[in-house]
Amino acid sequence: MRTTNLRFDELHSLSREIYEEYFDVMPISEDQKTDRVLIAMALEDRFLEILSLAEIRQKQDKPWLGEIIELFTLAFLAVANHRVDDDEIRAKAERFGQEVGLSTFQHQGEEYFTSADRAINMSATEANAIMCYGELADAIKRGCTMKTWKTILDGREREWHHEENGVTVPITEPFEVGGELMMYPLDDSLGASADNIANCRCCAIYS
Repeated sequence: MRTTNLRFDELHSLSREIYEEYFDVMPISEDQKTDRVLIAMALEDRFLEILSLAEIRQKQDKPWLGEIIELFTLAFLAVANHRVDDDEIRAKAERFGQEVGLSTFQHQGEEYFTSADRAINMSATEANAIMCYGELADAIKRGCTMKTWKTILDGREREWHHEENGVTVPITEPFEVGGELMMYPLDDSLGASADNIANCRCCAIYS
């Protein structure tokens, strides 16, 4: 997903269209798609502010890594808590803050890492992750016992996600995806890497 050097209001209008197109192909309800778009937009607002601050801090001669990690963690949690509020989502927020804050710090001077493009990419990924976790939590509460991995088969999917499409496992057991364990698509709680998560449009169906 690419943008140009647009003003904030133009960017926000464009990014909503990007999110709507991004999630439209997923085999989920219109309400689930809308929720993902709204979460992505809320995350983007916060991520853009933090990345702008990181760009400023890079020019100042004082430590800033801890501040940026905390801001990313709190931003994720502030949005995610509108969908689900439990220990796992709090742990996920901390993992996200650490990973994104550290990568921002390690790539100082590289334009992409403080760009609107990165904010949009992260927002789309994390919106899907938040919703996928919330949908798993809801399914468990409803008494569902099985889950099926669903992959968008449009030629852009990862090879190992293509192979996982249609695989059904008990709801309390993880999927094995590309040699990594995941309780739901975009799950990093069991150590899945960014290679399995970034820009993933997969979801799970529960029964």
